[in-house]
Amino acid sequence: MTLFLILSATVLGLAASVAFYLGAPSQRLLERRLALPVSLGAGGVLTVISLVLYLQVCGPAASVFILMTVIMGAWSGLPFLMAVVKPGRSRRT
Repeated sequence: MTLFLILSATVLGLAASVAFYLGAPSQRLLERRLALPVSLGAGGVLTVISLVLYLQVCGPAASVFILMTVIMGAWSGLPFLMAVVKPGRSRRT
């Protein structure tokens, strides 16, 4: 059960970081960026759900630290992943 909670929280944290990324002006995943209120709303909801799941397993400080590390790692990796997946595409702002 603990492993399921941790995996679910991690997947939701990654989904939250992708939702935040889709609202950025320099995102390269979609043709046009996602509307900012939609991006922030979806990312915020997914972040809160992920944090609640982490709180079932760890303490509050560790849960916040783990979640922020997951989001930071995804934000660091997404631009590099997009550069590999769609290399010739120009950046649109």
